[in-house]
Amino acid sequence: MQIHSQATVRWNLPLEDDAKLASSPAPSNFRILIVNEDMRNADSLKCTLNDLGYFATCTAYSARRALAVAEDFAPSVALLDLELPDMTGYQLAHRLRSHLSRCVRKVPLLAIAEFPLYGTSELTRAAGFMGWLPKPVDQVALSALLNQLQPRVGS
Repeated sequence: MQIHSQATVRWNLPLEDDAKLASSPAPSNFRILIVNEDMRNADSLKCTLNDLGYFATCTAYSARRALAVAEDFAPSVALLDLELPDMTGYQLAHRLRSHLSRCVRKVPLLAIAEFPLYGTSELTRAAGFMGWLPKPVDQVALSALLNQLQPRVGS
């Protein structure tokens, strides 16, 4: 397990690809649990999150490790690979949803699918995921999903 947290100074500069990304900076207390057995994919996803301004991340390289750290890390969202070595992402989602800790049971889940199949949207929704993204994860799509989860300032 790796826990990464760092302070940073951010200037909102317009991005060439999407002006909405620059206008909604990530909150510094938004904690993201990354669950992926492939270290390169997990590091790539962490870099994408860093590019979006999310620096409080915890990486677990197995479902069992994710279950072990979920309560202490208290993530704002969990990004789960659907293909893990010790159980599927669907099984992990079920275990998180039935966790003894209420804060773990209520964590929004986002599926990451290497091989999206017909019906992936329906299967992930039925398993309790708020959505899914194909690999490699698109920065704009990830930002849009994470922005939906952030508490609105002034509301």
